[in-house]
Amino acid sequence: MNIAVLLGGISTERNVSIASGKAVGQALSERGHTISFIDPSLGHNCIIQANDLISVANETVAQEYLNLSPRVLLECVQSPAFDTIDIAFSLLHGKYGEDGIMQALLEARGVRYVGSKVMASALAMDKVRTKLILSAAGVQSPEWSVLYPQQFNDYERIEHIMNDLGGTIVIKPNTNGSSVGLSIVDNDIDHAIKAVQLASQYDSTILIERYIAGREVTVAVLGDQAFPVIEIVPEQGWYDYQNKYTKGNTQYYCPADITNDERDFLQNLAVTAHRIVGCTAYSRIDFRLDEDGVPWCLEVNTIPGFTETSLVPMAAQSIGISYGELCERIIALS
Repeated sequence: MNIAVLLGGISTERNVSIASGKAVGQALSERGHTISFIDPSLGHNCIIQANDLISVANETVAQEYLNLSPRVLLECVQSPAFDTIDIAFSLLHGKYGEDGIMQALLEARGVRYVGSKVMASALAMDKVRTKLILSAAGVQSPEWSVLYPQQFNDYERIEHIMNDLGGTIVIKPNTNGSSVGLSIVDNDIDHAIKAVQLASQYDSTILIERYIAGREVTVAVLGDQAFPVIEIVPEQGWYDYQNKYTKGNTQYYCPADITNDERDFLQNLAVTAHRIVGCTAYSRIDFRLDEDGVPWCLEVNTIPGFTETSLVPMAAQSIGISYGELCERIIALS
């Protein structure tokens, strides 16, 4: 097949996207496919050579990419780069890649693409609306509240929310990924105000959730199959951007040390969330297990990290599915 691997882009997760895309492209090339690497940040001249793809996943994205107009995506999709491809495999994490915008452009161009479609992509990227639809389906997530721009400096409202949610809270942008702009605040109003200001750099809607003390786990879904549960244990602190993408900072246990009943329940919840949001082909569903072992759904990822050591490939490998085979299965399901 002629496969376009979309990577890079103009979001805060650009570097992670490049790492994911390089790995997928190499694996598919080794399995006999013809690969074109496409970076939408380059606009009309968006084809890039593999040797030119340089990024360090745990480094901050250069501001020049974040300042680019989304119009470069339209110029890219309209370019001849897409004339002869059979399918696009998008590893564009975050804004303008995972939120339905690139999916809509590809559909308008008549390009077949991997993964979730426009509506599911947009929904999953919006954490507040995801929580609402999951709650209606019986998948519980941490109690929450929302701040809008006119409330970002409302000291009394922020303090009220913090007290109402139990003191320790998570403050994050509503539509960002990779924990960018996320803070955990332990009953400290001054810290909460600073955390709101940080999150507001990335979104005009801020989600505040009750922090669930306990264990962090994740479940990948391929088609209707839930993969083994993975437990995530940072060496220090919490699972922030640096701990996600700096080698050795986090330990992963696959399968997680949980009971069979807990495993089955989590896997069923993950498949339910995948279906309710409307995901296609694959996704990764993140949870916290509280101190009583009760699962709380954190979010649904429609384009999760996809290097060979990322969580979805790790879970697949544990049941005998190689990285290259996993990529081909995702294509077949799309």
